[in-house]
Amino acid sequence: MRKPLTKAFLFFGFITSVLLSGAPAMAYPTFTCAYEKDHNPPLDAEAERWFQQARALEKARGVKDWKSILELYEKAIAKDHWKAMHNLAGLYRTGWPGQPGVEQDTSKMLDLYERMVKLKVPLGYYDWAVVAEQGRGVLKSDRMASSYMFQAAQLGSPMAQVQLGRHFAFALPRERQDDDMAEQYYRCAGAQENAKAVSETASFYKIAKQNKPRALFYYQRAASLGNSTGFRSLIGAFEAQPDPMYDFGYSPDEKLHAFYSDLERQLDANPQLRFPNLMNDHPLPAHPKQGFDAEHPDRRPEI
Repeated sequence: MRKPLTKAFLFFGFITSVLLSGAPAMAYPTFTCAYEKDHNPPLDAEAERWFQQARALEKARGVKDWKSILELYEKAIAKDHWKAMHNLAGLYRTGWPGQPGVEQDTSKMLDLYERMVKLKVPLGYYDWAVVAEQGRGVLKSDRMASSYMFQAAQLGSPMAQVQLGRHFAFALPRERQDDDMAEQYYRCAGAQENAKAVSETASFYKIAKQNKPRALFYYQRAASLGNSTGFRSLIGAFEAQPDPMYDFGYSPDEKLHAFYSDLERQLDANPQLRFPNLMNDHPLPAHPKQGFDAEHPDRRPEI
């Protein structure tokens, strides 16, 4: 089993073991909203071209040229391309069948995650937190996992921020849950360009806050980033007889239902499609009971 990277993370382990134990609010560290883009190391232009070539080959239908894919990733990694490190580590994590394919190799996966952490890549801290939580190639340790997750959130990882938000909102015993702290993490994650994190933020507002217009606002933003859950939520919200899962309490609207259904079909045909002007060109109508925002009915939500 591999040991933790450095003893320095014991500090974060201490903080997060307090933070995640349900201790009183006064024990929480000061919340800081950081964005991943401000902490990611710059990418070498030539390495980025190799990375994009590898991604194109990886997405190609039919038999994949794994030898070329791995070679391109390795060339990019030699120039510290952290996205290539993350993708290649993912291939080693699961393995991939083929002739030849990619052999599952936990040791190589961990080497790449460790390299990302040494480069102070937010995603690297998040990746390491996940493997520590699962015990993949390292000693399973909630303390280590929480320390890396907290550091990832401090560096702006939106998925790490979602994980901390989820803990405060849902994982603690009801009397210890803290929706205000959770909301800070979710809103920070929801302001970034990570479709899954934005969708999770929408779910928080729907379930924990019962703020249906703000929830749909984030689902619309997730849809603009190519998130299928966002589109299903928008379609369901304006359907004549909505599925209870997608019932946000809006009045049925045939035109909006058809509009979002058409965009979803376009996304199904081309998963790389994005809709950057969706929110500006098609602002959501007011909710019949909660207005534009349950807390501020006359004010449209802002990220």
